[in-house]
Amino acid sequence: MNSADIRSLVRAQLALDLGCAPEVLDAPGNTVLEWRELPGRRRYDPHPPKLEIAVWGGKLVCACAPELLPWAGEFFPSLPAEWLISPKYLRQMDAALGHVGYEIGEARRYFTPILPWPEARPICPVRWYEADELEQFRGDLRWDGPLAFDPLFPDMLAVAALDERGKPVAMAGVSRDGEKLWQIGIVVLPEFRGKGLGVNLTALIKDELLRRGIVPFYGTAESHIVSLNVAVSAGLRPSFAYLHATPRGCRRALP
Repeated sequence: MNSADIRSLVRAQLALDLGCAPEVLDAPGNTVLEWRELPGRRRYDPHPPKLEIAVWGGKLVCACAPELLPWAGEFFPSLPAEWLISPKYLRQMDAALGHVGYEIGEARRYFTPILPWPEARPICPVRWYEADELEQFRGDLRWDGPLAFDPLFPDMLAVAALDERGKPVAMAGVSRDGEKLWQIGIVVLPEFRGKGLGVNLTALIKDELLRRGIVPFYGTAESHIVSLNVAVSAGLRPSFAYLHATPRGCRRALP
């Protein structure tokens, strides 16, 4: 897999999420359209989408419900895509969504692999777990970052750093959010932080997904500086931003 392959697969998945043709993401300016259901879109909650926005290639594509189209058609065409996730615009979007009983669910930037990048090697003993081996961790809240146990985005693979007793002390896992776009989650137990385990496990699982023909992606909060640094150090760079809305009182963050 190379950088062009990654870009093509991410573009295709975003088009499914927005309910549009991939070519829409290549438009020279911002685009507003009516959201429609397409097979293969990423699902993070069961509610019907009212507002989905991707920032891609310096522009944004806004897909929304019909009742929001008049507002969106005025608000988004001239909005600077690079400033979408800023308090000024988030407040205005939240106010508009309030009229249809929705609110911003999450707005994040996401990272995808830099290629070429040196292949990662384990810095400590590790163990790999395939999807059918992950059930043993259900209910163990120490690993609720890398493992979600959610049928909407099933856990597919994990790699854990082991202590001298062979017990996991850090874990990176991936969920199948889209057919070819799987999301990385990482957690390091507090007493083992600061040793480079987060970066190493993230890089290991990133490389393994690439070998399997899957694009790994990584998202985190803008203020989570440690997590942002993990992404960069593991060979990932900002690729796209995504915002979605959810019914008021039912906010559920994107993983």
